[in-house]
Amino acid sequence: MKNKLKILLVEDSVSFAQGMELLLLQHPKIEKVLHTINYEATLDALKINSIDIIILDLNFETKQFDGFMIAKKVKQQYPAIKIMILTQHTRKHHYNRLLNECNIDAYLDKQLGIEETYAAIGTVMKGQHYIDKNISEMLDIEHWMQASMREQEVIVQLMKGLTQKEIADKLFISPKTVEVHIRNLFHKFNVKNTTELVSKYIRYKNANRENIDESTSPFKSLG
Repeated sequence: MKNKLKILLVEDSVSFAQGMELLLLQHPKIEKVLHTINYEATLDALKINSIDIIILDLNFETKQFDGFMIAKKVKQQYPAIKIMILTQHTRKHHYNRLLNECNIDAYLDKQLGIEETYAAIGTVMKGQHYIDKNISEMLDIEHWMQASMREQEVIVQLMKGLTQKEIADKLFISPKTVEVHIRNLFHKFNVKNTTELVSKYIRYKNANRENIDESTSPFKSLG
């Protein structure tokens, strides 16, 4: 970042915005922080100010223009501006909608410290996307919870070191069906091989046992 940054906070909580402004201005690369509370004020600010980054809350008291609508419309009119979502409502369907429809640049949990926000600012100004660790882990959890029972059974057998042919015999399905399940799992969890898949699941299982129904899950036998 060669030039100092100008940031626009779009947040209807004045007290939160004031605190965030003070913290942001402590960063040596941030020159100016403006604050608006709704869509109309945001457009007015963008017309008269050169803004590098918008830090946007998702939820506003008025439903006429929520954070999704603001992000989408701002990106349409000002595609060069980076948009960072800072919210306490982190949901997978929110993330998918923000990424695919609104083309946001960062998604952060509001409860995290200012250092995480600094890191996100540096990342998006390099042209990269940023998702904080808490949200990334939440997305992984929701992925695992959406895995079908058969997909979960396939993972269990992979963890035991069985081949696709052995898994097919064990589950009374065809090797081709096993291959399809594994390919779907690779796609869902963004991994390239069974080693990565099993490793990722073990990390998830150890950290999130409360998300597994031990009375019905095939993972019960793994302890």
